[in-house]
Amino acid sequence: MTRTTSLSKLKKRLTTSVGELEYTHEDIFSFKNGIYGFGNLKDFIITFLPYEYTPEMYRYLQSTEEPNLALIIMNIVLNSNGSSIVDPKDLEPHLLARNLKLEDVAIFLVTSIHNEEGKQRVSVNTKAPIILAPGRQEGWQIILDSVTYQVKHYLV
Repeated sequence: MTRTTSLSKLKKRLTTSVGELEYTHEDIFSFKNGIYGFGNLKDFIITFLPYEYTPEMYRYLQSTEEPNLALIIMNIVLNSNGSSIVDPKDLEPHLLARNLKLEDVAIFLVTSIHNEEGKQRVSVNTKAPIILAPGRQEGWQIILDSVTYQVKHYLV
């Protein structure tokens, strides 16, 4: 009798700067074009930040190819009433080009923590959101062509 194992069930381990992570093939989001600044890296997983008292909207986008690369990302909620940090209408052309709807995706913003004049400040990149399509295990980083969006949009 031949024993077969599905790729999706095989657990892999990754030792990162914040500890050991375990994931399966189904957890990987493939970025065909990579992420700006890291174009050679294509496969990423989403993990929770391993710190106590971290709001759930923050996650790590962890490279499975480079264990020392993890970006802090913030999950955003999109509202059509104009209260969103990113206007859903600006995402629509990018989604339509991939035959996706807003309900098919999760939108994240790369987050940075800065020390400026002795104060800690948090900013997000609203100019280049990350779109994840869980049903396809695919991800993209897009550039929004509007002066409304900034690489450093300060939250705090």
